[in-house]
Amino acid sequence: MKKKAPVRIKIAKYLFGFAAGLIILLLVFQIGLLQPMYEHYKRSAVKSAGEEITFALQNYEGTELNQQLYRVSASDDACIRIIQGNTDTTAGNGGCLLYRMSTQEIATQVSRASESEDQTYLETRTSAFATMPGGPTDNSLNPRGADSNVVQELIYTQLVEIEGVTTVIMTSTTLTPISATMSTLRIQIFYISLIVIAAMAILTWLFNRHLAQPLAAINGAAKELSEGRYRTPDADLNYQEAQELDATLQQAAIDINKAEKARRDLISNVSHDLRTPLTMISGYGQMMQDLPGEKTDENLQVIVDESNRLTALVNDLLDLSRLQNNRIELKLSVFNMTDLIHQELRKYEIYHVKDGFDFETELDDDLYVKADRSRIAQVFNNFIINAINYSGTSLRIIIRAKKDDDSAHIEIQDFGEGISEDQQKDIWDRYYKIDREHVRHSNGSGIGLSIVKQLLELHHARYGVRSKPEDGSTFWFDLPLADPPGADSTECAKISDNQA
Repeated sequence: MKKKAPVRIKIAKYLFGFAAGLIILLLVFQIGLLQPMYEHYKRSAVKSAGEEITFALQNYEGTELNQQLYRVSASDDACIRIIQGNTDTTAGNGGCLLYRMSTQEIATQVSRASESEDQTYLETRTSAFATMPGGPTDNSLNPRGADSNVVQELIYTQLVEIEGVTTVIMTSTTLTPISATMSTLRIQIFYISLIVIAAMAILTWLFNRHLAQPLAAINGAAKELSEGRYRTPDADLNYQEAQELDATLQQAAIDINKAEKARRDLISNVSHDLRTPLTMISGYGQMMQDLPGEKTDENLQVIVDESNRLTALVNDLLDLSRLQNNRIELKLSVFNMTDLIHQELRKYEIYHVKDGFDFETELDDDLYVKADRSRIAQVFNNFIINAINYSGTSLRIIIRAKKDDDSAHIEIQDFGEGISEDQQKDIWDRYYKIDREHVRHSNGSGIGLSIVKQLLELHHARYGVRSKPEDGSTFWFDLPLADPPGADSTECAKISDNQA
């Protein structure tokens, strides 16, 4: 992959590119287009003057007409000459080109206008002034330069019919030489360019200091993030996005450390939980091999129990892997949740006999739900095992199943040490386990609640925990109620987790 340029280089490139574009734009409009735009404006002005004069002749008379003609002449800087029939109706002005034109020249203008479709004709005429008798003939002595002796004028001729009389309306205006103006503009653009370049240099420095440097500092600090270390850089993070990025990376470092700790705990827990049943199986097997008299049903039962324990742990790991890879399929059916709870609780009578656990039930009858029976049993058993592990010395667990509007609400409550509020959001994470001094040996590997979370979400079920330190915990989940099935109407359907 091609290496990208640093942000400070890109900032400088964009700002100076903008400055160059701005200067080029000024040069194009102020130097390149000034002359044609000025000439276009003057042509439009002299035509507009002719149209306004036509309107005035058609609508005004006497003094009002003269006032309108004066207004047009002053506003458009135009010379006006009107010829109605053979009568020149405007006063002569010897300084105006129109009144210095010969009769033949005027006839030529009228002829060309009459030949056009719209009865108008526009001509650009260049006039050169001779030097005054006895005056200076060296243009270097003329403060305006040689261009002041050459004048371009626009002559606009328009033919109109007014009260049955053909009227010739002529307007003219002077195209002022703009060479001196363009020289002034070049000097201005030069200084403007210096100012713009200086401004871009200052902006580049400010952007680099307040934008690029903080990002570079955060990037440098983030390079240690893979090892779970992140230190807020010394650069001033004086804008919102940099502060938010810094906070995000700090949280990422915390999460990486937590994940790394969870991974180490998982390896430790799984290794311990695998070693214990394997040791028991190996020990009892060797004992029965060496001592034929020890081949008793009790010793065989120990091997069977430890094998089952080992199988359950491996199944949990496989289930977690399948859930992570979206390879779990639900087999939906309508079943009685109350009957499932009674059936599953029989597995835990041994805890009542051996350890003195008291399992209390508060169950409504006939709570029918539509779900994957085996997976909901897995959820229930994980909650029960969790309650046993963290019940502390109380040895009391309450199981509730109640109808709640259109849902079956199931709760498993223990009276152990409880869970602090800041830990409640983490207990559903993979491999997370709360550190406790008084946790039973059968505490598992820390993946039970993660499996519960993913199975319930696969069912689109609501779930959660209510807990306070030293006040126990209540884990719960809801399943939508379903109509009881008929005698032979058990419904089974397979749906993938993507469809569920």
